[in-house]
Amino acid sequence: MIQINNQFRTLTNIWLLIIVAAVLGCLVWTLQPTAEAAPDSDKTSEKLKVGFVLVGPTSDWGFNYQHNQGRLALEARLRDQVHTVVAENIPETAEVERIMQRMINEGAKLIYATSYGYLDLALKVAAKNPDVTFMHCLGNKQSENLGTYSSNMWEVAYVGGVVAAMTAKDNAQFGFVGAHPIPPVLWILNAFTLGAQSVNKDITVDTIFTNSWYNPAAETEAVNSLASKGVEVVYMLVDSGIAGVQAAERAGIYSLAQHADLSSFAPKGWITGSVWGWANLYEDVTLSVINKTWKSGHIGGGLKEGYTELAPFGPAVGGEAQQRARELIAKIAAGELNVFAGPIYDTAGKERVPAGESLSIGQILSLDWGVQGVSGIP
Repeated sequence: MIQINNQFRTLTNIWLLIIVAAVLGCLVWTLQPTAEAAPDSDKTSEKLKVGFVLVGPTSDWGFNYQHNQGRLALEARLRDQVHTVVAENIPETAEVERIMQRMINEGAKLIYATSYGYLDLALKVAAKNPDVTFMHCLGNKQSENLGTYSSNMWEVAYVGGVVAAMTAKDNAQFGFVGAHPIPPVLWILNAFTLGAQSVNKDITVDTIFTNSWYNPAAETEAVNSLASKGVEVVYMLVDSGIAGVQAAERAGIYSLAQHADLSSFAPKGWITGSVWGWANLYEDVTLSVINKTWKSGHIGGGLKEGYTELAPFGPAVGGEAQQRARELIAKIAAGELNVFAGPIYDTAGKERVPAGESLSIGQILSLDWGVQGVSGIP
């Protein structure tokens, strides 16, 4: 009996060795590049590798979603010249330094750091990698190999304010929910207010900051608080405005939002919104790197360049308001209307922009005050 068991174990071991050898053989065969795959690998290595770093998920249907849509459009337009990689949910901490450096170690020569809080960290990585080009979104500081970029979202925010005021004709109390009281948020808050006040000078905008780019519970609470005060319109400026516009819909008030078209989330109360046009900007900047014409500085544009656009109108927006929006867009694109032209006064009544003057791009990028009629800025 012992002899039979030994023979059995011996045969079993032999079969196990045969099976393992077969599996390993299959794995080795699978990992070998085919004759057709090799040229693709060579082509990829010849392309400019571009890294995108996002503070949130590409599925947020907001800020990060729009950046990723721009990335995908870039690859589609320059498929023979560009290969992109993306990192999602990267916090504004030293973690982003590690991610950017890893991209560079893996061959990236152009890095788009898309979150406002990445600026100082991106400057550090740029200093260590002088042969890599960095572009930081919404920032106001540059270095020899780091530039900044943005879209003139204040242009469409102004138009949105006009449309909102023409839609909510009987209410002069508006609301605004923002993530942080930083320049890119204050651009929009101020432009939206000025647009609304161009229709009704008595309009005020009550502002609540959630101190987070993404906190649906806090955003919902903020909208409910504003609705309880009697506001009829609320503008959402967080990474994803879905929770806010849905809360506005439930409260029976109008909503606007920045980043993407959220009309499907508020089918009754949606007015319009500001949409990033990153595809054109990313193509223009990336081609300048490929063509070796890139220079450090700030790159921006708005309606004229197709770097931003107005979201579709909701059902409550009448024909007169829609026509007025189209006229304003044409004037802004043609350079006939500057939304930050004076006179402009701040919340304390101090004149910030005299008549006949307007804010420069540098002043807008560093904006740290609110216009008259805005409340809630720390």
